[in-house]
Amino acid sequence: MSARLASSASMSVGILGAGPAGLSAGAAALEEGLRPVIFEAAEDVGGLWREHGKVWRSLRTNLSKYTCSFSDFPWPKAAPDFPSAHAMRNYLHRYAEAKGLLPLVRTSSEVQEVVSLGPGWQVTVESAGEVTRESFDFLVVATGIFSTPASVPGVEDFAGHVSHAADYRDPESFQGLRVLVVGAAFSGADIATELGGSAASVTIATSTPFWYLPRYIRDKPADLLFYSRAAHSRNAQVPPEELRKRRHGFFQSLVGEMPANLTAPSHDRGDIPAVAISDEFLSAVRSGRVEVRGRVVQAEGNRVSFEDGCAEFDHILLATGYRLEMPFLSSDLQDQLQLDPSDQLQPLLLAHQVWPVKAKNLAFVGLYRGPYFAAIELMSRWACGVFSGRLPPLSEEQLQEALHHELQIRQQVPRPQFPHDYVEMAERLSGFAQVRPTEILEDVSHPLHRALIEGPLLPCHYRLQGFKAACFAQSQDDL
Repeated sequence: MSARLASSASMSVGILGAGPAGLSAGAAALEEGLRPVIFEAAEDVGGLWREHGKVWRSLRTNLSKYTCSFSDFPWPKAAPDFPSAHAMRNYLHRYAEAKGLLPLVRTSSEVQEVVSLGPGWQVTVESAGEVTRESFDFLVVATGIFSTPASVPGVEDFAGHVSHAADYRDPESFQGLRVLVVGAAFSGADIATELGGSAASVTIATSTPFWYLPRYIRDKPADLLFYSRAAHSRNAQVPPEELRKRRHGFFQSLVGEMPANLTAPSHDRGDIPAVAISDEFLSAVRSGRVEVRGRVVQAEGNRVSFEDGCAEFDHILLATGYRLEMPFLSSDLQDQLQLDPSDQLQPLLLAHQVWPVKAKNLAFVGLYRGPYFAAIELMSRWACGVFSGRLPPLSEEQLQEALHHELQIRQQVPRPQFPHDYVEMAERLSGFAQVRPTEILEDVSHPLHRALIEGPLLPCHYRLQGFKAACFAQSQDDL
């Protein structure tokens, strides 16, 4: 063991959350020679993917297994391109087992409070009715952005039943009911489509237009088409307004004619080119199995008024996203983070979505909209590398500059669908973590150069060079 690892082995890190972000943080901590303890409020690991988590039984990922994977833990080749919720749960459990994390996870342990001790942190935890306190040298918050289901103004006086997509499991309990789904993004579109086969009627209310794209485009998973270094480099040369216009045109070419009662995003109207992945939603709307309405204005009794009329329903299902709430943080720390639970795009401000500017020995992982596996794992590797002393911390100037950039994103008009470009974010984080495959990217004669430049950006790219490189973690065909 190196001198650095020997010294870091005595340093502890508390990790809040055992979903993908928390598990990746635990694995990164072990790689750096730290002693992690992972606190999980639920009874098992997996976050929203765990048994009885916030996903429904028939759900499949809208990103392929090539994107939904850790850098050194590929899916079996026989696994389908778009895994089920059950398969995702098993994948995360196998990862935790392979990395030796399961003995380090304290399940059914709800964090009540974290307090700065100066150089370290004290974590107060309630488990089985007993409250305990434990101190750590470092702290990683990886509790996820799916904390509290968001409500919708106007449905308070609805006489029927109101639930959230987080509680939806299957369509059986909705048979014969008149169902209104509020929100037509990823979850709303797929749930409404599934309900269309069993409910008496299904209506979806939306005020935001989306391009509804299938999981496969040109016989390949859509994410493999969209995310590449070459495409990102080309897009970076195009002015933002022109790029939005081109994306609208490209998505229009993929979707074709939208159903007459579903408004398509329009560049001329100032809409952003927002995307939702759904294989069958458009056909469900075209066939009449799902009716489309505008924004909900109010509800009274069983009657719901929309911008474009009114109708009666038995059940309202809210697919309106989540509020990021962190009650275990002190009000002072929440103020430092400029936490705004009502802001679903940029609920808190962190340098590079990882570092608070003032609080020391504290990092956040996966607490941003659109947390892809590559990005959250790179956040974990960077944070734990800094904690162990292997990587340098950001300077005060770097922290302030990065925080200012995040504030600009919060204030941006029109607001983007996601705060960061995935490829740009992964490349930037990998640079800080010192695992970007720069030599391959700059060597045109390298056998992997073309695949890394023109092919899809994959998590395994960040195990090719640098700390704990696994060389060919996956075959060249997978790169």
